[in-house]
Amino acid sequence: MRRSPYEELENHNIITVVIIFTFSSIVLSGLWKDKSTVKKVELFGNTTLSKEEIFDFAKLNDSIICTNSLSLEIIEARIAKHPNIKKVVVTRNAAAIKVEISEKNPFAVATDGKDMFLVDDQLSLYNLKKEHKDIDLPVVSGLSEETDINVFGKDDLKTLKIAQYIISQAVKINKSLYNYISEINFSDSNQIVLVSSDDATPIYFIDYSWLLRKDKLETLNTVRDINNSRLEIPLTESSFC
Repeated sequence: MRRSPYEELENHNIITVVIIFTFSSIVLSGLWKDKSTVKKVELFGNTTLSKEEIFDFAKLNDSIICTNSLSLEIIEARIAKHPNIKKVVVTRNAAAIKVEISEKNPFAVATDGKDMFLVDDQLSLYNLKKEHKDIDLPVVSGLSEETDINVFGKDDLKTLKIAQYIISQAVKINKSLYNYISEINFSDSNQIVLVSSDDATPIYFIDYSWLLRKDKLETLNTVRDINNSRLEIPLTESSFC
């Protein structure tokens, strides 16, 4: 039986709609896949740490991240555990994952006589790397043999806190006074020995037990720079609370 022109037109319209719908589905599927696919991973803010070092520590690589199997929060949490990293923010921009970090800012080099570490303003220790070979910072010596990353001996934190106070006060008074400090030695429990950077002259702070909340400081020494600025220890007992 021959179809009417109306039936043929109706069938043609149905076929057209099916073709358009199929084509639209393919296009939309391609667009969705393109938006959901991670094509590259970028790292910003690193100065001494390489991307390989950071990702090896965090057990990450570009391939894993590009599979979308890990959330941004998980990636961020893994990288944030690196001892040399202070802050990390992971974001996504189209097909790229961006990892932005800020490395810790050390105020001194700490040593137990065997190993050397960098110490930041939170008194966290982290490894001294080859990229730091030209770094010019005061050395805090006399830490216990137990000292290691996230490991401290009985008085190590107190020692670092006192050293941080001396250095911070020197910076506030005069930058030239800060540059004058080469080493702060705590090897002798009865005194602090500050060694100058000019001629290795030792300057002694005798009987600092008051700083450790024991007896009142009996002898108060001062350090003078070329401008006769003064660094006095201690200023207030609350400074070490």
